[in-house]
Order: sequence, then C-alpha cells, then structure tokens
Amino acid sequence: MQPTGQPRAREDLLFRQVDEEWVVFDPAANELHVLNLPAAIVWSHCTGDWTPEEIAGKLQETYGLETERALTDVRAALARFAEAGLLTS
Repeated sequence: MQPTGQPRAREDLLFRQVDEEWVVFDPAANELHVLNLPAAIVWSHCTGDWTPEEIAGKLQETYGLETERALTDVRAALARFAEAGLLTS
C-alpha cells in the first residue's frame, strides 16, 4: 500500500527517544518499532499536515539529499508504516 495525501499516525501510538534510538510503540498490537533517524524524521511529520513531498524537503534540508532520493526514501518509510498499520486511512 502506497500512502497518498497527507499521512497521519494513529493517535494511540507512542513515539519516544530511548537512548540513541527512536521507537514507536503500538499498544494495540503490543509491538515496538525501532526507527533510524531519517525514519524518525519522516514519522514526526506524520501529523496529517505534511505531504510526502514536503516531508522529503525536510530530509533534503537535514541530509542534503537529491530531491528524487529524498522522495523515494520518504515513500519507502511511509509504505513500511502503512504495512505495519501505524497510519490512519
């Protein structure tokens, strides 16, 4: 499933930094998802206010990525979030 529009995280999920890692805890499934920093940046913008293109712009600013590479990375992260059931439809 490829998310479109403005991705929004489920409201019941917890997003925290634990030591050097970022995690999303899904209490409904009792699952912990460990994110690297780029994925954590994508996740932090899953508020329903940002398009994938806008989120990719944030990755470009942070890492100096090419536009297409940043958008590919964002779409891949959003697809993983969607497959894990972490985004609202």
